[in-house]
This record gives sequence, C-alpha cells and structure tokens, in this order.
Amino acid sequence: MVILAALFILAGGAVAALKWLGLGPFAGQTETAEKPKAPPKEQTIFVDLEPIMVPLLQGNEVAATVQIQVKLETEGQDNAIFLKRRMPQISDAFVRDLHAFMPRMLKQTERIDVLILKQRLQVIGDRLFGKGYIKDVLVQSVIDTPAG
Repeated sequence: MVILAALFILAGGAVAALKWLGLGPFAGQTETAEKPKAPPKEQTIFVDLEPIMVPLLQGNEVAATVQIQVKLETEGQDNAIFLKRRMPQISDAFVRDLHAFMPRMLKQTERIDVLILKQRLQVIGDRLFGKGYIKDVLVQSVIDTPAG
C-alpha cells in the first residue's frame, strides 16, 4: 500500500512538473494563450450641424421657434467626410420631419423631451443614409423662443 501511494505521489509530481515546464504532452498549451486580436476600432468623430430652426405654427401665425443644436457621431474619417458633404440634405430632412413631429410631441408631453428628440433624429438619419453612417445623434441644446 505504501509503495502504491508513493508511486501515485511521484506520478502526480511528474505530471505537475511537465505541465509547469510546458514539456511533453503540455508543450503546446499555455495558460496565457494569445487571443486573436480584434481589428482596430476606427476613430470616433463628431460632426457639427448648423442649428436647426423649427417654427411652431398655431393657427395662421408662428407661435414659437425651437432652435436645436445637434452633433452627429460617426466612426472613421470616410464616414465623417460623407456626412459633411451631405449637410444640406441632413438639415433639410431634420427640419421637414421635425416641422410635423414637434407639434405632436408638444401636444402629448407639453414640453420638448430631449431623449425622444434624439431617437427621432437617429431614425431620420438611418432612414436617410442607412445604418452605419450616423452612430449616434447628440442633442446639445434645445431653445424654445416664443414669438412676439
């Protein structure tokens, strides 16, 4: 019995030493195996938009004007150049949609909800160019100026 126990202890020690030294059947295995590297992430770029002016009509006259300052977040220089070249198209799409959307939002919430506005602008951007060009829309400020 004692001899059998001694053989098990020697075999266990030999296996542990082979594994620690990385020899024999443990030669290809390492605990700190290198993981495949992910492709380098492209640089995040912010593109400034001109302030968006949305007139709110009540009856036949302008009741208020909402000024929205927006930045578009994109990845990579190519996407940033693409968006900068299409600034008039982006601004036009935002103004057209918000001209109809803002009065409906104000009827429901009685105030301008920045989160809803951000989501709406993201949907407009994705609809305009497809997903991938505009990573995020950052609404920096919303100023509501009553007419008068």
